[in-house]
Amino acid sequence: MKTRSASSTSRARWPLSRRSICLSATDLRPVLTGLPPLIDDRSSVLVLGSFPSKQSLAKHEYYGNPQNHFWQIMGILFSFDPQAPYGERTTALISNSVAVWDVIAECSREGSGDDAILDATANPLLSLLRDHPNVRHIAFNGGTALRAARVFVPDLFEDGNVESQRFPSTSPRHARLKLEAKLTAWRQLKDWLSPE
Repeated sequence: MKTRSASSTSRARWPLSRRSICLSATDLRPVLTGLPPLIDDRSSVLVLGSFPSKQSLAKHEYYGNPQNHFWQIMGILFSFDPQAPYGERTTALISNSVAVWDVIAECSREGSGDDAILDATANPLLSLLRDHPNVRHIAFNGGTALRAARVFVPDLFEDGNVESQRFPSTSPRHARLKLEAKLTAWRQLKDWLSPE
């Protein structure tokens, strides 16, 4: 397993909390690598998270924490069983022109929280968009994903052909917003996919 000093300067720092910039230079953290994108040539909406949770990485599944509302919301929007096997859920999303990836490609982190992310590097989002020109909308799953994109991929916001919007995080850490309120906001995906 690769490791990197928490004080490494070879990659952009991503201090999301004061705690993240107060680590000793002797602290070694494993370098975590995210998941590959779920996308094909039909994709017109790209959902971007920040970085997979510990459970997601262990399962090799996006939004692998069963308390995360992502699959429940997507199941309601696109009429599939959110408890179906992972392969069936991802196929349902792709067949509805929805792609999924994360802004951050690699980082060090303790636990699953975005506030513990250190030494992050970004995924090649601009290359992905060049390779998939049908993507016209980006849905940021929460504020951390949007902030990370602004830090690491500012050119993403210069492309006049791609509209982006921040959506409420589906994470269980953001429980102050109930499922119904999150679902109401996420219905925008359906509007993007079926413009009047």
